[in-house]
Amino acid sequence: MALSSIFGGASPSQQQTTAVPSAKASNVKDQLKTQIAQELAVANASELVSKVTENCFEKCLISPYSNGEEGCIDQCLAKYMRSWNVVSKAYVARIQQASTSGEI
Repeated sequence: MALSSIFGGASPSQQQTTAVPSAKASNVKDQLKTQIAQELAVANASELVSKVTENCFEKCLISPYSNGEEGCIDQCLAKYMRSWNVVSKAYVARIQQASTSGEI
């Protein structure tokens, strides 16, 4: 009895090699990339909502139900969204540039 059989391994004659076709491996890789991209998008959206809530509401809601808070929140939200979009576009452009140059 070999040690590999004691620890759950199989002898070389019992091992089966399952070669995954490269097309199938590529498909799995693409699916994983898509899933990761979707999860990152959800995480980014959650972060955006969290930061807007944290920054704009703390800034604008000085006292409960005061006049003028809606305008402050609207302006803060618009500014935050513009900033978020600029930063996101720059980030995506930098990632694409790094990807095409082979850095990642």
